Amino acid sequence: MTGKPLNFQQVILKLHEFWAAHDCVIWEPYNVQVGAGTGNPATLLRVLGPEPWRVAYVEPSVRPDDGRYGENPNRMQKYYQYQVILKPDPGNPQELYLQSLEALGIDPREHDIRFVEDNWESPALGAWGLGWEVWLDGQEITQFTYFQQAGGLELNPPAVEITYGVERIVLALQGRDSAWDIEWLGDLQYRDMMLQDEIDHCRYYFDLADVENLREVYDIYEGEHKRSLEAAAIIPAYDYILKCSHLFNVLDARGAVGVTERASYFRRMRDMTRNIAKAYVAQRESLGFPILKMAERWAGPALQTPTAGLAAPTAPADVLIELGIEELPAQDVDDAQAQLEQSASRLFEELRLANDGVRVMATPRRLVIHARGVQPVQPNQTTIEKGPPAERAFNADGTPTKAAEGFARSRGIDVSALTVEDVDGGKYVMARVERKGRPAIDVLAEALPAFVGAIKFPKSMRWNETNQAFSRPLRWILALFGQQVIPFAFAGVASGSVTRGIRPYGSPEQAVADVDAYFAFVTSQGVVLDREARRAAIAQQVRDLAAEVGGVVPDDPGLLQEVVNLIEVPTAVRGSFDPDFLTLPRDVLINVMRNKQRYFAVQSSSGELLPYFITIRNGDREHVDLVQKGNEHVLTARFSDARFFYRDDVKAPLDAYLMRLSTLTFQEKLGSMLDKSRRIERLVPAAAQTLATPRADVEVAKRAAQILKADLATRMVVEMTSLQGVMGREYARLGGEPEPVAAAIYEHWLPRSADDDVPASPAGVLLALLDRLDSLVGLFGVGLAPKSTADPYGLRRAALGIIQILAHHEIDLDLSGLIQDVAAVQPVAISAETRAQVEEFIAGRLRVWLSDRGFAADVISAVLAETSTNPYRALVNVEQLTEWVAGDGWADILDSFARCVRITRGEPQRYNVNEAKFVQDEERELHLAYQQSRATLNAHADVDSFLSSFAPMVPVVRRFFGDEAGKGVLVNTDDADIRRNRIALLQAISAMQAGRADLSALAGF
Repeated sequence: MTGKPLNFQQVILKLHEFWAAHDCVIWEPYNVQVGAGTGNPATLLRVLGPEPWRVAYVEPSVRPDDGRYGENPNRMQKYYQYQVILKPDPGNPQELYLQSLEALGIDPREHDIRFVEDNWESPALGAWGLGWEVWLDGQEITQFTYFQQAGGLELNPPAVEITYGVERIVLALQGRDSAWDIEWLGDLQYRDMMLQDEIDHCRYYFDLADVENLREVYDIYEGEHKRSLEAAAIIPAYDYILKCSHLFNVLDARGAVGVTERASYFRRMRDMTRNIAKAYVAQRESLGFPILKMAERWAGPALQTPTAGLAAPTAPADVLIELGIEELPAQDVDDAQAQLEQSASRLFEELRLANDGVRVMATPRRLVIHARGVQPVQPNQTTIEKGPPAERAFNADGTPTKAAEGFARSRGIDVSALTVEDVDGGKYVMARVERKGRPAIDVLAEALPAFVGAIKFPKSMRWNETNQAFSRPLRWILALFGQQVIPFAFAGVASGSVTRGIRPYGSPEQAVADVDAYFAFVTSQGVVLDREARRAAIAQQVRDLAAEVGGVVPDDPGLLQEVVNLIEVPTAVRGSFDPDFLTLPRDVLINVMRNKQRYFAVQSSSGELLPYFITIRNGDREHVDLVQKGNEHVLTARFSDARFFYRDDVKAPLDAYLMRLSTLTFQEKLGSMLDKSRRIERLVPAAAQTLATPRADVEVAKRAAQILKADLATRMVVEMTSLQGVMGREYARLGGEPEPVAAAIYEHWLPRSADDDVPASPAGVLLALLDRLDSLVGLFGVGLAPKSTADPYGLRRAALGIIQILAHHEIDLDLSGLIQDVAAVQPVAISAETRAQVEEFIAGRLRVWLSDRGFAADVISAVLAETSTNPYRALVNVEQLTEWVAGDGWADILDSFARCVRITRGEPQRYNVNEAKFVQDEERELHLAYQQSRATLNAHADVDSFLSSFAPMVPVVRRFFGDEAGKGVLVNTDDADIRRNRIALLQAISAMQAGRADLSALAGF
């Protein structure tokens, strides 16, 4: 950047100038408090319907929870966004955006500009889209989104939303450490314009706002919305949605909105917005969609069609396919590569194109398939193909029917060449079809569109009139066979021989003559196509930079994998921060660096954090000092934010937050988070007895339960929810609580994911189980069980946590009793049917968990039929039954037991054995064997005991039923008393499996 940087209002004027030059309406469209420019009707309503729309405007955005009393350098409750809407997609919105940054004086070569996944959604607005946060040297400066839905309506066409953070951009331009110091105009600073207003609003939002009054006002506004909408006053009705949204944000800042209450508010606002959206579209339609007159002027790019190339290669040559994409999310890079590694080889195999190997490479911007030495032509192929039955193919006189003629024609042969052969017991017409191999370039051109379209992603989007779905927009396709283009198109993009360079260089287009020229070009750009090579390069650079300051980087494969997929040109940059920040808890610092910034923390060999971090730039080492400085500024602001929360939180002991916890709703019918904690506290004594928890740990659990959820009301956890429990432990320690109490508060949140730790202490185990069961029983009781893939309250995760805890600690516990105890303390009536639903739900997660561990489905079904409410016992029994099934002699064991079960299945009642009524020796022998085996069964309901007891009975069972000659006992004899006695014996044997497994669920039973 050269010359004096722009001041605040010059930045706005430059953006006006830039977007006006790109044919946007420059507007100041609205004046109601909104949390973001998205809520402005110039965005949310104008993106609806078929009318094109291009607009740019400044949005004063108000987000109460972001207020910091003016103490944070770049967080405030009121700030300015610059909003741009492009509908339809112009075809190059990222490039336009980057050009706008250059117009402001930001040179991409001097900075690290990154597009980082942001799957944006606004439940209150019924809107969602896919896109990115745009980072400038680690600082988010823009949100870039392809809107897919608004007001609950699918957008056609989709719209591009670009939301600039004006203050953050000016901070970078002017090199200031604080937004309050940036120049607005000459000597007039941002603080002169905004600071006192900021302080006053923060005092109101955090200290003065009356929660109950605001709830009443919310209801009044909701009523006014309904009245306005009924009168077809659409924009006034929408005004009240935005007023409701602002009130919700104020309540949230006051800590007065719980998880489930949040969902309720969102649902109410979403319903209001959906009604407005439908009414708005209907109104525009009644007006004849007047802005359609701008359709030609604001049209998107024309869809491309492929152009046939020159003569195809006549000798083996390499095939290269590069899909050029706007930055893929990190996980999508992995998913796409994994799919292509399977499908690419299969493609060439199915097309009968011999080759010397297929390799797949992936970066955030390109998916590359390289097949070496592909044969230019398919080999000829001869197949014998079955046609219609002979009786339908020929008349009685032997002349061919229409069916025969049609079959022959479809196979490209003369009807006289058809033959009749016996197939599967019938006579059918057969055709010997000889197909000449086709040129490889032709069959590839035909197959590649479907091949590309078969790549699936967890979340996909549309961006142009083809409505083709992909993770992010596809912008170019390079497809070469030797030196020839393989002509095809996908999503309106035609293949060619042009690739593109990297973002810092402006993504220059580059024509390549052949595969070697392609690899030479991307290498010259610094791109590391191979994912494993990028991983190794990043890991080595990070180790080296850490070692230079006497440190090491904690092992974090998840972070490394994510970073590998965020960049194409890996360059590690080390930065530092003020050592004073090290007084903050380690978990806080790690959370900020890892989760907020994707930085690698640096620590000493003894594990103490050092005042350094390492980030990975997407670019070379030019101007790395600017990148370092920018990232240091961002981290300082992040840590300052955390310190602000921490210092504010520790002004009061953890108990003091219980009052605020009472305003944090867990669920409307189930009470507050404080009510939830009190229920857990009440349950501790009985549950401790059930779990045989040591007395000392029971006292720990009682005290921990009193302040179990208190940290949810702290500023730190409200801002960074992943620190729940972590901060509870920290604040409990600072408040003088015994270490076991602090540990139990932390542990009750564990496990947080499938691969997380479980609670270690008995008190932690007890509280973790009760917390999850309280959520499951209560939410099922009020009709909020998960539906399909939707699980807004994390109940699947809660059930899995229960399973993990019981299995890890080998707790042999039938959950039915504990579920009944939990149901008894709920503020709503919990029926026996609901308790059964909870048990069934946990059993369902147990089935999935066991399946994920590799156990056979039939073995799992057999065990869960008897022990579904005891996860640890189920695990033991599945392990034991798996060993038995794989062992020698299993077929005889299963067959013998199955004969006992099958013959008794239809009996309407259970009979008692009477030894005096045995007639044959085989009966007496089997009864004696049963008595001996029954005596060896243990009381632990394990499969081993059952099968070990039954196995010696197998020869006796076989003698009882006799051999093929008819010897043995006839169970269904004409004598009813004898029959019942024999059935009773077999019923007793069948019952040996009760409470352990139901072998009838096994394959081969």
